[in-house]
Amino acid sequence: AVVDTVFRGGATAGEHHHVAPIHPEYAKLPPMKRDVAKAKQLLAEAGYPNGIDTEIGAKVQPAWEVAAVQVMIEQWKEAGIRVKINTMPAQNYWENWTKMPFGFTSWAHRPLGVMVLGLAYRTGVPWNESGYSNKEFDELLTRAEGILDVDKRREVVKRLQEILQEDGTIVQPLWRVVQTAYDKKVAGFKMHPTQYIFPEQLAVKT
Repeated sequence: AVVDTVFRGGATAGEHHHVAPIHPEYAKLPPMKRDVAKAKQLLAEAGYPNGIDTEIGAKVQPAWEVAAVQVMIEQWKEAGIRVKINTMPAQNYWENWTKMPFGFTSWAHRPLGVMVLGLAYRTGVPWNESGYSNKEFDELLTRAEGILDVDKRREVVKRLQEILQEDGTIVQPLWRVVQTAYDKKVAGFKMHPTQYIFPEQLAVKT
């Protein structure tokens, strides 16, 4: 719903584990299914039969972030999860992003999936905004970081992805599609996920 509403289909649905399909060690998992009844059941078992009220922090710019949060909030309501948006300038957000109990953070691309996992989900690292801590995850991540063979590393990363889905560390609605434009006279240009430009690879056709 976020992909269709906010980006008119110009994005890829997220899988709630932060390893992107373009990462070399990405492992395709079965798609997660939405289950409102199960969500209500879990809330009741946790002591919240009437649902919960919480707040999510979000930057006012770029505008798509607030729009994405609004779409998700409408979906969460069905399960009894009532969320208020606390919008703020980017400077205020980044001053508090690791302190918020619930926040909407967009991440820039890293070349390897294990890089993202090490930055955001290893116990105690500065950018672990969810406060996630899982001994099995940490041990497997360290092992994966030491595997040079991509196919063998993917086997371990698959389990890391499964753990993040099972633990519900993040709600990840989508992967953005990065776009650009250039003149047809430019030769050698390739779109980079982080929008880097390598001038030594470029030429101008005459």
